[in-house]
Amino acid sequence: MLPAFALLLLLVPAPVLAGASDAPPFSLTGTTAKEGTRPGPWRITVTGNQALDERGLLRAAREEIDAFLNDGQTASAIDDAAFKMEMAYRHQGYYQAIVDYQIRPAAKTVLFTVREGARLMVGGIEPRGNRALSTAKLLALAPGINEALARHRPFPYVAEEIDDLVGSIRDLYLSEGYLRATVQAEPMTINETGANADHPLTVAIQIKEGRRYTVGDIEVRGEVPDSLGEQIKAITDRLQGRVYQRRLKLLLKTKLRDCLENAGYAEAQVTVNESLDDQTGRAKLTAALKPGLPVVVEAIHVQGNERTSREFIDHRLKLAPGQPYSLKARRESFNALYQTGLFSHVDLHLTDGSTPGRQVLAVTVKERQAREVYVEPGWGSYEMLRLKSGYKDSNILGSGRILRLDSEVSIMGRSLEVGVSDPWFLGTDITANLPFHYRYRIEPAYTLENSGADLYFIKKLPQRLTATLGYQYGKNVVTDIHPDADLQGIESNYETAQISGQLVRDIRDDMFFPTQGYRGNLALALARPYFGGTIAYNRLQTGVRYFRPAPGGGVLALRFNTGFILPTDGQQGIPVSERFFNGGENSVRSFQASKLGPMDASGEPLGGAAFSTYTVEWRKKFTTDLAWSLFYDLGNVSPNRSTVNGQSPLAASADALMRATWRDYFSDLRSGVGGGLQYMLPVGPARLDLAFNPDRHPASSEPDYVVHFSIGMAF
Repeated sequence: MLPAFALLLLLVPAPVLAGASDAPPFSLTGTTAKEGTRPGPWRITVTGNQALDERGLLRAAREEIDAFLNDGQTASAIDDAAFKMEMAYRHQGYYQAIVDYQIRPAAKTVLFTVREGARLMVGGIEPRGNRALSTAKLLALAPGINEALARHRPFPYVAEEIDDLVGSIRDLYLSEGYLRATVQAEPMTINETGANADHPLTVAIQIKEGRRYTVGDIEVRGEVPDSLGEQIKAITDRLQGRVYQRRLKLLLKTKLRDCLENAGYAEAQVTVNESLDDQTGRAKLTAALKPGLPVVVEAIHVQGNERTSREFIDHRLKLAPGQPYSLKARRESFNALYQTGLFSHVDLHLTDGSTPGRQVLAVTVKERQAREVYVEPGWGSYEMLRLKSGYKDSNILGSGRILRLDSEVSIMGRSLEVGVSDPWFLGTDITANLPFHYRYRIEPAYTLENSGADLYFIKKLPQRLTATLGYQYGKNVVTDIHPDADLQGIESNYETAQISGQLVRDIRDDMFFPTQGYRGNLALALARPYFGGTIAYNRLQTGVRYFRPAPGGGVLALRFNTGFILPTDGQQGIPVSERFFNGGENSVRSFQASKLGPMDASGEPLGGAAFSTYTVEWRKKFTTDLAWSLFYDLGNVSPNRSTVNGQSPLAASADALMRATWRDYFSDLRSGVGGGLQYMLPVGPARLDLAFNPDRHPASSEPDYVVHFSIGMAF
């Protein structure tokens, strides 16, 4: 009873378990087409099978058997089921397997009878007659077969796989210019016992390569416009002498038609014929041109823009009424519209105009959803619970400009930002952003309330470079400053006004869990009173994140970050809210947020004029959504001393501060070692890190280990 019951569970959603001791070994139920009632169980039996068990054969034909039971018990469904069973045998090397069947409606029985035949195992594949292409190159076309042969491991003979290899070899010869090549597997002579693993057969593939053809003369006939003679000659010259593949006919046709269309001949017709010379191995191509009339754009009709303004669309079209038509301009128009991100579908085509040679450009667009609202919960080891929310309108008043409203609330702060972005500032490909912001945040050494506005411009450059230039203004109110951090003569209420520039190159393959590539950045900011603020400094920050595949399917991740801020123009020291801090979930993880570096008498951080962070991390996914990592962090803050001769270097002159910063830049590097788990979410990985402090200072209150839970990778 156990095997029948197991099969019953596999094959039907509602099995019927017979209670009598003489119940059939396999039962299935279904509804009849005539009465719609539930009849007695059908018995499905497989006999004659030895190599494959009944469970596997019925599983291979499950869909067809279900159709038989539930769609009127048609014979065609059982015929299909028998074929599926034969295919299961053929894929195991039983190339002669036959599955017959009998349907006995009165007894509600289907009997499958199997004749397995001999099994064939393949131990070798020998291409014969190949001189131009190596055997290794030919067998590499079938990676599975090639791997089995390399390991000297016999594999089942499957006719479809051999046929696929023969077809791939034939296609390769054609692509290499052997247009007359013939490739076929030689007939096999097999006795009744077949070929087993001890005595596998060798499949021979007979190849007749023939002559290799190259492109010879290319003749262009018809009405060739005088202005295009040089361009057409350049097209034909680039093809002459190349290995001839039949796709070159299509390539020549496409190139000539594009040439004509770019010159305004929108209705041009091009045909290309080939002539092969078996004696010389040359392929002659003959192209016939019918340019027709040059086309002028009579008008432009736009439809589908329910929200987007007509002016916005017209500004991105490279064609205008009264101008000659150009295929290049049409393609550039398509790209310019599609790349705005406002449309899910863009189509441009010509329709008949008022007279021959004048046509209408029809532009059809389908707009994407422009407005969105988001709510994004998160967690940080310092901030703890945080909630981000916002609103975005990607097409304000149909202009393509973007309005954003973003807010964030956490245990340690709150922020609000409202901004307008113009991705095509003054008709260029420069993005202009104007955000206004308010931020309130409680830091370990102080509390900062900041409000202000920024204006910055972003330009995408070749080689995946992005350049940013901007102006930032902020009004800062710093409170709850620890006494040792509130250095004499340094303002706690001040205004910053700075000019900044940044260059970023990002070639990572993924934003959330990269496996290769890198991201490098260099940023410089200059704050001066004559820019509108009250303090002066120079700030430089740079860093790189590098990723590469590691043995065992892992990822090796490296990080280096550093920054400097130095007062200038007579500025005495640096306000605490402008200094650099280190330690936390995204820096040296063996320390709590901002707790690495010089401390005041109460153990609170002072910050510094420079910092550096180094990380080596190994990551690996063990499922699609789960990953783990091992890491080693290293970093510091400089100057790393609270006082020098009774005075803090942070309150000294610019020259003294610079000397103290450089003196300590490579000293007192603190480390963290540990591991983490990551669970992939749409907004980034949820990350749990455990980091130990291997060189904890005995006299300090530094913990032996720190646990961080946050959203997003450390870098």
